[in-house]
Amino acid sequence: MEIRFKSSECNKGELVKVFKKDFKNSGIEEYEYSEFDEGVVGLVTETHLNNAYVLCQDYNNNNTENSTLEVQQSEPVLLLQFVLEGNVTCCFNEEEVSSFSLSSNSYNLFYIPTSKRLYRYTTKNKHVLNIYFSETFIQNKLGYCFINSFKNYHKAKKESLPFAFFDGGLNMSIQLRAIIDECLQSSFDGIAKQSFMEAKLTELVLLSLIKNKTEENVFELSSDDRENLKKVEHYIHSHLKKELNISELSLIAGLNTSKFKKTFKNVYETTVFKYITSLRIEKAKKLILEENYTIAQASYEVGYKNPQHFTVAFKKKLGYLPSQLKKHIHQILYFAYFNDFDIALLLGNFAEF
Repeated sequence: MEIRFKSSECNKGELVKVFKKDFKNSGIEEYEYSEFDEGVVGLVTETHLNNAYVLCQDYNNNNTENSTLEVQQSEPVLLLQFVLEGNVTCCFNEEEVSSFSLSSNSYNLFYIPTSKRLYRYTTKNKHVLNIYFSETFIQNKLGYCFINSFKNYHKAKKESLPFAFFDGGLNMSIQLRAIIDECLQSSFDGIAKQSFMEAKLTELVLLSLIKNKTEENVFELSSDDRENLKKVEHYIHSHLKKELNISELSLIAGLNTSKFKKTFKNVYETTVFKYITSLRIEKAKKLILEENYTIAQASYEVGYKNPQHFTVAFKKKLGYLPSQLKKHIHQILYFAYFNDFDIALLLGNFAEF
């Protein structure tokens, strides 16, 4: 099978990938691309595991909010797509009628027949995780019942038409975001990374698909309420530095405080304040690790006036103090330098004492 990617923002030209049946692979293959047009900054990473191909787009275009990615494939696939940031619309054969859209913090599972399609991005920031696999993969993970429970899927498949498994997409819970972050920030290497990524991928598929399928009819949310919740989520992400309260957020959602808290918990599977705290801790963690912020600076940037309060929240959430953060990373990187033989030899030497 062959998949071709052609981006309007990448000066590298086409990216052509050739796969065996069912994306079979004996190990793990990883590549990175950062050659974009002027004004575009970021990274595209690809990871080929056994039975799955993962493509992550994470870049900003300071020149325009509109860009495209043309994708063409020689065989049908299933695509589990997570939009972490931005807005994405997929059009098949340039027909607006057969299009699917996803916005920030939403995801969907798509059946993609042999086709040529165009992804349109309408925001400067783009952070999208695309996981490609075959029907065999989903059957091995979730069984035949999952696929068979979608009546229109088989009709779409027979007529070679694209199909979205969940109307309008689903909202990502804080638990899903955490799993995705673990995948994208993994510091493992070689066979250890392969095992880690395959385990996380299974967890991601199970949590995102089977759980939402079983709860699909338990809690119904109108399209207006869903859009308003996305506005709230965007507002929270953009204003972590300021004091956030239920009254203000419920006003943005157009709901009374009681309904807002209940609706938010049903959709995001956590309370409003736990959600905000998780985002603040994750952002502070990145500032400390990637931008060398001090603990006090990072705590202030994510809305904590008192660094001591931040330290308490950090310890409660992650199980260790922020002062130990870099120490943990250094330990992981230290062991990453060893291959399997070195580690076995090292452990064997320890056993002699």
